[in-house]
Amino acid sequence: MAEPLNKEETLGQARARVASVRETITEEIRSVGMSIERRRSMGPGEDGNVRAKLLSHFHERLDHLHHLFASPFFVRCDVRSKDGETKTLYFAKFPKTDESIFSWMAPASRLRFSDVGPTSYALPDGTAWHGDLTRKDQFMIVDGKIVFLSSEAGTHGRTLVYQEQLSKRKAGFMLPEIVERMEKAQDDVIRAPETGSFLIAGPAGSGKTTLAFHRIAYLLQSPDTAARFQSHTVIVLVQDEGTRDYFCRLLPDLGIHDVTVTTFGQWALERLGLGEDHRFVRRPNGVDEEVDAYESRKCDAMRTVKTESAKRDDAFARLKEIYATTFSTEDEKRFAQQKKDGRLDRFDLSVLLRTERQRSGAFTREEEYFVQKKNFEVTRKRRTVPLTYSLIVVDEAQNYLPEQIVALRSCASPDTRAILYVGDLGQQVLVGTLRDWGDAGETFGAGQKVQLEKVYRNTRAILRYVGELGFSVSVPDELREGAAVVDEPCATIEEMVDRVRTVVTEKAGEAQIGVLGLTDADLEPFAAAFGGQPNVHVLTVHEAQGVEFEVVCVVRIPKDFLDGASEERGRIKRDLAYVALTRAMDELYVFGETRLADVFASEATGSVKGHRETRT
Repeated sequence: MAEPLNKEETLGQARARVASVRETITEEIRSVGMSIERRRSMGPGEDGNVRAKLLSHFHERLDHLHHLFASPFFVRCDVRSKDGETKTLYFAKFPKTDESIFSWMAPASRLRFSDVGPTSYALPDGTAWHGDLTRKDQFMIVDGKIVFLSSEAGTHGRTLVYQEQLSKRKAGFMLPEIVERMEKAQDDVIRAPETGSFLIAGPAGSGKTTLAFHRIAYLLQSPDTAARFQSHTVIVLVQDEGTRDYFCRLLPDLGIHDVTVTTFGQWALERLGLGEDHRFVRRPNGVDEEVDAYESRKCDAMRTVKTESAKRDDAFARLKEIYATTFSTEDEKRFAQQKKDGRLDRFDLSVLLRTERQRSGAFTREEEYFVQKKNFEVTRKRRTVPLTYSLIVVDEAQNYLPEQIVALRSCASPDTRAILYVGDLGQQVLVGTLRDWGDAGETFGAGQKVQLEKVYRNTRAILRYVGELGFSVSVPDELREGAAVVDEPCATIEEMVDRVRTVVTEKAGEAQIGVLGLTDADLEPFAAAFGGQPNVHVLTVHEAQGVEFEVVCVVRIPKDFLDGASEERGRIKRDLAYVALTRAMDELYVFGETRLADVFASEATGSVKGHRETRT
């Protein structure tokens, strides 16, 4: 009979290993720091470019070591080869090979998804390693402290050795926890063929963005792909400045620097050479019928009028010429105000980008280069070259027009043609957006897309409530139950504010709370009441897309929200409701003129049932 696992001994050995590794990391940090200091001043005859590259290498290694010092590894695998040789391998965010710690992107890291027993993995030369996995320990280490440890071996099944009670509200991005829990199927996505387009689709809270981060990290850092995907040739398109800040914080935590993170509006203005006098405007759809109609007529013109005929240099004159066939008198007045304000929307920019490509054939950029003269003097010059990216990442792809996708695809490098789309076609809250990937010239073959089904962010109670409204959602058994959703009518705005105040007071600053409504005007009483509280965030639903809160209060959804809407506006309104409800991780409150369940149950919304079918 097998001996039971000695948990105390196993934990003690693991802690000793962590302490030992951190000592060697400290020594290497000191050594690398000294190397940096020695090269701060250029020596006689030293090549400046070589020195700069060395310094960059040392600084990058120093960054990796600091990450390793906090979390030296997250998996231990003991293996025995066919010839009887045994090894203990550890896997981490970054390698430290003198301690048998390898990167999570190394071929051998596939072992962490294997069951104890016979296993294999592909080697870089195309051959395979065959042997036995005799033991697998999984860790979560935070600031050098083991907070979770499980062990599995031939003598014992997967056994919880140690788990520290953790707050649900973790500060920062805990990559070891995410990688440790990553399913094998998701690892397959990260390592999918690097060329061509790839789609990560799935409902809110399914882990799309987390998977995208790791796909980016793999392409930029794996020895097999790093030469083709260099960070300065990668661009990430996000929805707004808040999401931009989020990506800019987390990419360095994966060891990724110098990646361009921007919005489509800013990128397009730069491509068109439109300076400080012009700004991008994104209007919320589904809340103002006149705004939706104005954008619909722009969309019709963009897709029916030949833009080759628009030769005017002035951007607004060019646009006016194209929109003339579809604009009403009121549209012309609204457009005149747009011109006065210097505001361009996604339709305007898409039209202008198309005409620019028709003029010049491709988007370009300026680059610097050096020419050595006969007397060995070096001259600095500039030239215009085609704008290309080795990797284009499009976050929240469901909010893009097909024309926007076409413009971006024209900048994909001929060597890689790599575009990573992340999104959910069930969250389309804007007019004219992508309905069929073929409209943007995209097709996804076998191995080029993944549809995530499970939602890990919300509670079972929240997902059940969303399902009861008629949305098709998956409710995984392993989710926590959570508090029942509160869906109650309020007679006045004052009563609604008081109900939200009660929620805020009960949480006493312990939770991040989102107060979500349809328009800024609807939210004014809530902004006045809670604007000074750092844990309360008052946002429109459009602004909240892509973010999450522990507690969400959805307010002021009118009882006639879905009445009389056209097919497209009805779809947008329903998707707006879905986005609002799925921002909540732990608790959800809905306060409106009437219960939201009654709004969705009314005769005017008979088409809502089955609306959220999977669409990729």
